[in-house]
Amino acid sequence: MTVSDELERKLSRTLNSLRQNRFKLEQYLITMQMQQQVLLDGLQKILEGQLNLQGTITGSLSQFEEKAGAGQGLQGIFNGNPLLKNEIAQKRVALEQSMQKLREMGSQLQHNIQQLGKTVQDVGRYISPEIVQEEKMLEELKELLDEKPDKLLLPQK
Repeated sequence: MTVSDELERKLSRTLNSLRQNRFKLEQYLITMQMQQQVLLDGLQKILEGQLNLQGTITGSLSQFEEKAGAGQGLQGIFNGNPLLKNEIAQKRVALEQSMQKLREMGSQLQHNIQQLGKTVQDVGRYISPEIVQEEKMLEELKELLDEKPDKLLLPQK
């Protein structure tokens, strides 16, 4: 086998490998983008559910708090009980603070997922075109080798 044949064979293998790797990279990027969207959709549903739950719980505790502090109606355990009203108010405030912290954590997670998506897009935008350029350069080298094998021959040892 001549040097030019060996060179052409190696160029062909490298070119095929580049094409396969670019294809795999593009498939992985598509998969990652779909997974990112699923994560964002799921997170959005969680955040919406959390907001609804907060409204429901806060509303219920506020009504209970009002009833506990009311000095009218039937004489009972909750009739005009300021200690109970204060305890309910403290629990409601603590719950609202916890929910706010969870919302902030959810927003931070959403931001991180979006940053991941931007990175995936950057890989697709910058790396794939570079691989295409490398493929073209190898194709040009192969064409040169096919056109003028005598000029590319290296002395054999």
